Amino acid sequence: MWFKQSPASSDDERGSRSNRPSAPSILSSDLKIEGDVVSHGDLHVNGSIKGDVVAHRLTLGEGGTITGTVEVDVAVIAGNLAGQISATSVTLTSTARVVADITHVSLLIEEGAVFEGFSRRVDTIETLTDDTARAQPRLNAPLRAEPQSA
Repeated sequence: MWFKQSPASSDDERGSRSNRPSAPSILSSDLKIEGDVVSHGDLHVNGSIKGDVVAHRLTLGEGGTITGTVEVDVAVIAGNLAGQISATSVTLTSTARVVADITHVSLLIEEGAVFEGFSRRVDTIETLTDDTARAQPRLNAPLRAEPQSA
């Protein structure tokens, strides 16, 4: 689902770089991005992202903010996140402020973390399909009040 190699890609095209881990990408606190961010490696966010994030591992620092959908293998959240997270492993540290739906295999919420949303555990993230994701409740869904009869 996430890091599948396209048929056009091959080890020959990428060279020996595919065998070495890359350095983490770091978005500093003064950086603001409006748009999607995609990385095949580690991503450290101390700034602000308004858009979707796809990476192998995401570390959202205490001062960092993400508004959008996050699809990663491992997420360590210490900052503010609003939207959705799909990850094999999610850790919300004591400074995390998360208003999101979380789909996970493993979820750890430290004391002091703020989490508002829905948590959905799955056996593997790869089995999550678009249909099951659509069936998951959304935070932004309108509330419907039924008139009460006396």
